[in-house]
Amino acid sequence: MLNLSRLHLLSELAVLGTIAKVAEAVNLTRPAVSQQLAILEQETGAVLFERSGRGVRLTLAGESLVARSAKVLDLVNEIEADLASAKGAVAGEVRISAFGSVATTFIPAVFEDLLREFPQLDLRFEELEPGESLKAAAAKQVDLALVDDSISAEALSSMLYFRPVYEDHFSVVMAANHRLAKEASIQVSELSSENWAINRNAQTYKAQIVNACHEAGYTPRVVASCRNMAATLEMVRTGYVVTVLPALALRAAAADPAFAVVPVAPLMVRRIFVAMVQGTFRRPAIAAVLRALDGVVPRFAGTTQSLNSDARAKRTEGVLSD
Repeated sequence: MLNLSRLHLLSELAVLGTIAKVAEAVNLTRPAVSQQLAILEQETGAVLFERSGRGVRLTLAGESLVARSAKVLDLVNEIEADLASAKGAVAGEVRISAFGSVATTFIPAVFEDLLREFPQLDLRFEELEPGESLKAAAAKQVDLALVDDSISAEALSSMLYFRPVYEDHFSVVMAANHRLAKEASIQVSELSSENWAINRNAQTYKAQIVNACHEAGYTPRVVASCRNMAATLEMVRTGYVVTVLPALALRAAAADPAFAVVPVAPLMVRRIFVAMVQGTFRRPAIAAVLRALDGVVPRFAGTTQSLNSDARAKRTEGVLSD
């Protein structure tokens, strides 16, 4: 009979790509993982993986075994979740990962609400980019991964369940004294003569913004190519450039009187999901986190626009009082 633990190691190898990463994920040594995988190959009588560059890749036999064993592992997860559900206690460890703007908005509020209601929970958090989060969820390094649609999840769709969380709209960010700062919304076409700052590390969003500009009939003049959002915003603060960013990441900027944050048209959105292994949501502790997330998300809907309206009102009051 095939060993479930060894099948799980092979599944993790399919996701993580190296024996070293698998060993780290399951708290084993590299030799121990290699030995268990070698035994699995003996049990199946097939070569299941081969070296490829610095990592490994599954053979056709390995891919077939992972695909067929996925149903078995899912069933085991469901049984474990049902056993936990039968106990009914909202307790134990829950590991959560999320990317930057979610890590500074939803996650702290979720932690506060949960720990107030269920102090016996052992909550763990790790900030990861969406691609890393997906792999961590598939490899069971985290229980819940908050990701967005900036990456393709097709390769892991058979391993994970995706639950919609939030739809985040993009906004134009400019200096408070910009000629368009008091507009209710700004057409992409109105920014054709502007200098742009873009976070080049967010390649998907960069492509989305550039494509929107192309559809409006121009190529954006990017004069500030930054590695992160903080640097991008500081360049905008100079008044020399404008940028477009997801609104959820702009709560601090919207409250800062140095900036104007205005919705962009046509509408540009990113969708945020929570990814988890199939059946995980049956665990009482996981279900409690998901309920807390549902309760927290509405607090942030439309927050950027209202904060920016308040900031603009304060600036107007200042001008009138002068």
